[in-house]
Amino acid sequence: MNRLINPQQIWLSTTPMDMRSGSNKLLAFILEKHHGIKPHCAYLFYNKTGTRLKVLIHDGLGVWLCSRTLDDSKFHGLSERLIRHHSQSNQNTGFAINQQQFNALISGLAWHNLGKEILTPVI
Repeated sequence: MNRLINPQQIWLSTTPMDMRSGSNKLLAFILEKHHGIKPHCAYLFYNKTGTRLKVLIHDGLGVWLCSRTLDDSKFHGLSERLIRHHSQSNQNTGFAINQQQFNALISGLAWHNLGKEILTPVI
């Protein structure tokens, strides 16, 4: 069975976003930082408190915008410490994560070291 929304690449922003932002504002942010949007790529955004997540996906025909909140907690690992850790060595506005990390992140589980050959401790 072929899934309708099947991202081949996943990009996690290191910039917290206003969750009132719609697809046009998030798309403008992506275009400003990446000079284009990749088909079959998911772009993840979160709010400052790490309690809400938005996923913008281009499926090759158009844009999907999905929003997710957890019933009882924050999304694991979306904190200022994570952002500082990834921003120290990299001045980009985000970084790629793999499918295992994506699945764990949207489920509210620890996701940093899933599917990696070299582990990155978050101190």
